[in-house]
Amino acid sequence: MVLWREISWSLERRIQAREITPGEKLPTEFELSREFMVNRHTVRRALSDLQEKGIVESTQGRGSYARRPSSLMRLHRRPRFTETVREGGQTPRTETIKLLTRASDAKIAAQLGLRVGEPVVYLERCRFVDDEPIGLSQHHFSSGRLPGFIETYKACGTITQTLINFGIPDYTRRRTAISARLPTIDEAARLQVPRHVPLLVHRYLNIDGTGRPLEYGISRSTTEVEIEFPEPTRV
Repeated sequence: MVLWREISWSLERRIQAREITPGEKLPTEFELSREFMVNRHTVRRALSDLQEKGIVESTQGRGSYARRPSSLMRLHRRPRFTETVREGGQTPRTETIKLLTRASDAKIAAQLGLRVGEPVVYLERCRFVDDEPIGLSQHHFSSGRLPGFIETYKACGTITQTLINFGIPDYTRRRTAISARLPTIDEAARLQVPRHVPLLVHRYLNIDGTGRPLEYGISRSTTEVEIEFPEPTRV
């Protein structure tokens, strides 16, 4: 076997076996050249092969990292994380980081139609697909409108079922603003991504069936976004 192919195969096997986990930095070119007793040109050819396969991503000055499997997220008017992931044949899971009541600031109050300082329920979660962390989300609800939200959510485990218990059978997305930025130290650690890999940030507002503001949220994710436009209506 050609030397660079042997190195490429060896590194690919380690990544598949999770000896090198997604987002983890690979050994340096110098370390690999010593391990396989080859020159750096051969190592670079092997890394280039892994890049072409989408297994590794390299950035000049930072090194090479095992690429995280990319999940596709479609923007829907009825956003349902659990349903969407299961429809794709994968296993969803959420982990609660924070769940508490606090005073609303000016931005949150404006989004939810509250007075500044009115209490809101703050829920922060980490989302997983097939046990891989793919996103962090912050959810804000009016505490006055949904008294007992915290206890109900703890019993139900999902936002959708919690809202159903409050007599809100359905909710939809009113608007979403999308931007990108580099992760904080905490975000990089929780999502297991290098600090140089940007996250997609979604700021959104969900409304109930009457059009009344229900939830303001912010999510940071490693997923790709797909937007489908409906076919134009033919007259």
